[in-house]
Parts: sequence; C-alpha cells; structure tokens
Amino acid sequence: MTVLRGIALAGVVMLFALVMMISLTLQAVFSGSDSVANAQTCSAPLRPVGNGTEGTGPQGPDVKFEGKTKPSSTKRVTVPLRPQGPQQQPRWSRAQERNAAVITNVARTRNLSPRAAVIAVATAMQESTLRNLRGGHSDSAGLFQQRPSQNWGTLQQVSDPVHASNSFYDRLIRVANWQTSPLTRVAQQVQRSGHPTAYARWESSAGALVAKTWGAETVTSVTDGCAGDRDAPPGKFKAKNPRTPQQAIQAARKAPTIPLPLRTCNAAGTWAACCDNFVAQAYGYGSSGSVSANAHWDRLVSAGRAHAGSNTPPPGALLFYATDSQWGHVALYLGNDLVASNDIKRRGYIDIVRRKDLTHGTWRLRYRGWTEPSFPSAAGTPSI
Repeated sequence: MTVLRGIALAGVVMLFALVMMISLTLQAVFSGSDSVANAQTCSAPLRPVGNGTEGTGPQGPDVKFEGKTKPSSTKRVTVPLRPQGPQQQPRWSRAQERNAAVITNVARTRNLSPRAAVIAVATAMQESTLRNLRGGHSDSAGLFQQRPSQNWGTLQQVSDPVHASNSFYDRLIRVANWQTSPLTRVAQQVQRSGHPTAYARWESSAGALVAKTWGAETVTSVTDGCAGDRDAPPGKFKAKNPRTPQQAIQAARKAPTIPLPLRTCNAAGTWAACCDNFVAQAYGYGSSGSVSANAHWDRLVSAGRAHAGSNTPPPGALLFYATDSQWGHVALYLGNDLVASNDIKRRGYIDIVRRKDLTHGTWRLRYRGWTEPSFPSAAGTPSI
C-alpha cells in the first residue's frame, strides 16, 4: 500500500507540473501581442528588430484613448535598449541634439533599424560629447573622432556629420550580431578605442535622443524589469518643487474624490493637457508649463532627467506614454505598481490604477519611460 500511495502521489505531482507548464505556455503565447504593442522586453535578451534594414516593427493594435479608437497612421517604432552599468544622464544643448538627430536621420535614410542609431549616437557621446570637434587625439576629428590615417576619409570628410555617420554605419553593419550584442562591444569593434568599455554608460541617453528624433510614435524598450518588479528606492530627485514627492503622492491619493474643473487642465480649456497639469498640480503648481505631455517629455530628455524605457521608477516619478497623438500622456507613480491618472475610468476624474491598466487595458498606451518630477516654466497655485 505504501508503494501504491507513493506512486499515486508522484502521479499527482507530475500532473500538477504539467498543468503549470501548459498554463505558463499559454500565458506566454497570449501575452505576446501585448509585449510587442507595449514595448516591454522584461528580462529577455535583446531581440533584433526586423533584419536590421527595416526597424519600425509591427503595426500593433489600435490605441483607445479618451474614449476614441485611434489607429496609428505610421508604424510604431520600438528602440531596443539594454543598458549595462551606471548610465550618464547629462543635459544636452540644441547643437548637441541636432548632431544626434543628424546621426539618427542618416540611419533612417539608409533604412537601418533604430538600434543602429543608438549605437552610433552613444559612440559619438563618448568620443565627442556630440560636438563636431575640429581636432582630438592624434589626427582624430569630428563627431566620432575618426582618423584620416586609419582610412576613415579626409579631414574634411570626417568633420562632416553626414559623411562621418555613413562611414560609421558602413563598418557597423559588418559587425556580426550587432543588433543583439552589447552596445559597448559593438562600438569597440567599429572604433578600436583605447577605452573599450566606455561606450556602455551612454546607451540610455542615446536611446532617448534617438526616439525623440524618430517621431512621436517611437518608444524605447529596456530589459531591466516589468510591472510587478520591486520599486526603485525612493528617488533623491534634483528637481525642487513646492511639494515633496511624499506630499505630491498624498495629494494625488485625495484627488479621486474631487472632479477636475476644465480650467485645471490648461488655459485653452481643453482636456488634451489635463494629465500634464494634474501631475503638476499634485506637486504644487497651477499649471505644468508645457503644452502637452509629449512636449514635457522632450524637455526633460534634453535636461537629462528622463529614463527612457526604464520600468523600475521610484515613487513620485512621472510616467510618460505615447498615445498615437501629438499630446501623449503622463501619470504620477505612487509606488507598489500603482499610478494616479486622469480619465482612465471616469472622464474628468482621477483614479488610482495599476500600471498595466494603462498599457494592457482599454487605453493600450505605449510606455516611454519615467522622469524626475521636473516642471520647466511651471507656475500658479494648485486647486488640488
């Protein structure tokens, strides 16, 4: 009898394991479209986008935002990232951003994937801080500090951002597995630098600038976690506001009981910027100082306060999303996977929901990343 019981128990255990395996397989299959649509790669390795020569990715499902279905007029671009080690988040000038845009647009005209642009922009950040330098070490010059003596072209050519970018891509696409290999390893095979690991620290910032240039429907995807992971430690934000992050979270938690007057959204009396002004009001301002969430995101990318694609924000951070429109969306992160967001359940009200309700629920928004609670040009007195 003991032997029979043991066999029966073993059979039950094997059956349970089989059921769990099937369940996990089905979950992976049915969550695949959401993973693509929302640009989440969780802890998976980097995946190539297309074949490297067409990087815009799949169209994905229509977005439902503010009660309306909004089909995308263009393909929704995903910029895959996998930052390794501490990341630099500097402030960029307009001239530096223009140079990053040139490098990115050369990749687009060559029909290369966004990953190529990320590698190139990160390389230029390390080599020249995105400045078109007239000189450098030995006979180096230009954005990539390319050397005429090493067959990169003449001094005039390596000093031309378009020619320099094309030369970089010519060598990049000859590197085996460049789309899925660590950025710093690929960049080093192109550049042959004396500091082979230095490129890694620029990947996050490069991804943000590439996405900004590529268009409003572009989001970054980072393999550092998914919804449900532990929060990052409470941030010691550099930004100073009338309210602390803890006070802003308290104000947001009280907001669901208060209907938002239209004037709370913006001076033009429309709902389009309501989300951006709600998070500003939570932090103690009367208005955000930006015309939309998309504009706010772009300003914080330039200021070095955006963490593109990173899915482990600290409580009090601002979470930004693409909406298939010029406006975008932003919500306030409360911690424990909860956000305060307007209109997600009731038009004209704030509700507290889980992050997946924005990306996997009715709205199906695409996550951009998180930023410090910084509000350039914000002013006024809050009504919440």
